[in-house]
Parts: sequence; C-alpha cells; structure tokens
Amino acid sequence: MKAKWFSTIIVLVVLAASVVPAGAAQQSTKGYLIGSPAPLTAAQVEQLRAAGANIKYVYQNFGGAAGMIPSAKLAAVRALPFVTSVNEDTIKQLTSVSVAPPLQSASLPGTPYWLDLIDAENNSAYNGSGVWVAVLDSGFYPNWRDYFDESRILTQYAVAFNAANGNQNPNQWDVGSDPHMMAVAGTIVGYRFVDDTNEGGWGEGYATGAAGTYPVPGVAGGAQIIPVKVCEPIGCFGSAINAGVDYVTSLKKANPSQPIVINESLGGSSLDAVEKAAIDAAVKAGVVLVASAGNEGNAGMGFPGAYEPVISAGAGGWRDQWNEYPDKTWWLDDVPENGVDEVFVVDFSSRQRSGQYLDVVSTGRFMLLPYPCVALYKDGEVVSRTNNKTCASKATPDNVQSAPFQYLFISGTSFSAPTISGIVALMLDKNPSLSNADAAFGTLNNPASWGPGTLEVLLENSATDIPPDQVTTTFRTGIPDVECWEMGTSGCTLEATSHGWVFVDDALAAVP
Repeated sequence: MKAKWFSTIIVLVVLAASVVPAGAAQQSTKGYLIGSPAPLTAAQVEQLRAAGANIKYVYQNFGGAAGMIPSAKLAAVRALPFVTSVNEDTIKQLTSVSVAPPLQSASLPGTPYWLDLIDAENNSAYNGSGVWVAVLDSGFYPNWRDYFDESRILTQYAVAFNAANGNQNPNQWDVGSDPHMMAVAGTIVGYRFVDDTNEGGWGEGYATGAAGTYPVPGVAGGAQIIPVKVCEPIGCFGSAINAGVDYVTSLKKANPSQPIVINESLGGSSLDAVEKAAIDAAVKAGVVLVASAGNEGNAGMGFPGAYEPVISAGAGGWRDQWNEYPDKTWWLDDVPENGVDEVFVVDFSSRQRSGQYLDVVSTGRFMLLPYPCVALYKDGEVVSRTNNKTCASKATPDNVQSAPFQYLFISGTSFSAPTISGIVALMLDKNPSLSNADAAFGTLNNPASWGPGTLEVLLENSATDIPPDQVTTTFRTGIPDVECWEMGTSGCTLEATSHGWVFVDDALAAVP
C-alpha cells in the first residue's frame, strides 16, 4: 500500500542488618564491566584477579570482562595499565507496553494489518530464507513448539546468559522469565494462533471470527530464529547482553558468509564503554543490529537503539485501529492503499534528543502476538502464574475460572524492532553481502562517511517521510485516543519520525 522499560517491574529489596566492628569501614561488592582496548590475555586476567576482581566472564571478540569487585579494590583494578573503564553492571529493560486440544487448521481470513501497513503483500520473491535472526531477550517458554514451526528455531545455537556477569547456560534458553521473546519471534517468523473467545486480552468474540487454529504470517517467514536469553524478571544485565552479542559475533566469524541479524527489543539510559565495544565488534564482523527506540516519548531514546551503528525503530500504528470495538476482528481488515496517510506515530515512541539517532518507524501498536499466561492450578484454583503482569489483564477479570489467554494485543517499540529486523532479513535474502560494516571501521559514528551500499543507508533512503500530524484513534477500551507528533504542542515537539516509514517493496527495490 502506498498513494532498554518493562510495563511493570517491582523489585523488593530487603536490607539485612550487620554488625561492623568499631572503626571498620563498610565495604560492598558489586558487579562491574571492565573495559580494555583489546581482548584480555590470560596474564591480564590473572592481574585483574590479583588486584581483587573476581572475574566471571571474559569477552572474546572485544576488550572487556564482567566480574565482582569489592569497593576497596576498585582503585587497584582501575590502576592496571590495560584497564580503560570500570563501570557498574547496569540493567536494561524490555520495551513492550502491555497495557485446549488443537482445532482443525484453517486459513487466516485476512492479512494482519501490520503486514498490510508495510506493503508486505507486494513482495513474493523473498521471505528471509537463509538469514539467521538472533533475538536477545527473555527466553522461550517450555511449550514454545505449540506456537512455532520447529524448523524456524535454531535450537542448536540457542543459549542463555543468566543474570549478573553473563553466566552461560545452554539449557536455560527455553525457561523464559517472560513471554516477551515469544512475541518478538512471532513478529519475525509468524506463529500458530489457536483462537478462543478470550484471546487477545481485550474486546469480545473471536479475534478471527470463528474458533480454529490459524497460521499467522511473519514479516520474514523463511528466516530462522536463534533464541539468546539475556533477561531475568528483574531486567537484562548489561554483562549478559554483551555476552550475547559476543556469542553471536563468534557465530558470524565461524560462518562468515552467513547473514546474521541481532534484534534487541530492550534498552537503558546509557551506553557503557564495554557495550559499545561489543556492538562495534559485531558490526565490524558483519552482523546487523536492530533495536527498539524505547517507550519514553519526549524523555528520549534508550540504548543501544540510540547508538548510530544500530538500526533503531520507533513505533507507529494504523489510524483505523479498534474501529469495530468491541469486536476484535479489525486486525484482519484491509488497509486502504493510501501510503503514510494510514499511519501515525504513537505518543509513547521515544523521540530523538541531541546525540541520539532515530532511524525509521514501523508498526508497534496493538499487534496480536503470542504472549502466554501460564497458570498453575490446584483443586481447581489458580495458585501461581508465570506471567502475573498480563495474566491480570484478562478480558474477563471477574471470571477467575476462565482459561488464561495465550495471545495479547500488545504495543511497544519492542515489536517495531522485529518488524524492521524482518525487513532487514528480506533485504539480506536478496543480497546476503549487505551489512553496516561497509563503513570504514573507526567511522561508525559518522554516517556521512558511510558508503552508499551500507545496509542502514539503503533502508533509510527507501523510507517514506511521515508529515507532522495529529490523529484521533480508538483505544482498546473503545475510548477516543489522540496521538500527535512534531506538532509544536506539549509532548509532541521532538523528532519522532527520522527517515520515515519503511515499506517492504521500497526497501527491497533499494537493494543492489
């Protein structure tokens, strides 16, 4: 058609009293990211340990390590001649906004609006075949095969880096802390939808119009997902994220002709020196990184999305969303062929502030995706849930005995990012040699020096400008909702659209 924020995270900290001898200073031991100009040698690791650092993880493709350091030993570690930075291991957050026996399979009675909105129907030549997309996120649930075609998931490469210090555990990737990764993966490769009157979390009736099992297409249904779990219920430790990027960089170096994309639907307020080194090493190796812009509106973008060599995605939606409220079938309605006249930029999508780089905008508003609420029952009563946040948001909260939903109309730049990752996979399907490494290494922060064949440049130049505007849409509760962008009014004054909206056919046409 043409013409790093979890919804709610509560952390309880219990302070235990301790007896400190008179005259003795209290010391604390925390997790730190230790930077170095090049990958650490065995001798340097020993020097770090001798200085008081308990090294937990040493990165292989760039300089740095993660470890625990007592406060009294920080000065000694920082004084080592090869140490360039010592920063606390910070936590980023995922960027979503949450606001029975299998039945006979049937064809989906329409195209999901988020695919129609990017002109996916104008592409029949490429499906992302041969492209790997590493999703750095919260992990799959153990029953992930209920939702995904197993051939789309590269289980042999799936891995988890758990909690502080990036502890690697190959057996924990499908013991997810949240269904967020399931929704992200479903955006890229599609998923199996078993319709029920309660599915979607809001609205009434069946989302498809009738009970049944339906295949919902993804942006790049031929791509393959590498699940890389880097998040815990508390959030996503920087050390684990860096370990995940390092791991994928090693995969790329071991398979240099294999096109690989990293999707990070998460973000935080800053870019640590070690995280920057991890990204630079991945880009230099030929990995393409895509990340969410964040859900902070005028407060600005999160990192890594705000770092220029990362392709960042803001969130837009369809102006006709929930137009049939409370009926839920609107998501399969045909989108008029009016180009960007049909889209809007949502108010929560992070705007670009000074020193930040927003690249493009794509769908991220009320997409129906896998987001299972897994409840545990005893004597007919719910005793616990793996995902209390969305389990509590059921369409019928007054009926506690009703079956927990398994899909959700969910929003966030978390889903704009995998939409763009899917489009990037289509571009790499057409030309596997593309990457952001076309820029001379060392000039990654200077896009003006990038060559015309750099993948990010091709993507940006193919985007369609979204003019400043204001629109009133229908919210999921049926209440009118006003969205505005770059209008000079309160909350709408910063750069919201950058290069604009990405259409699949235009992006593919730009690929040499």
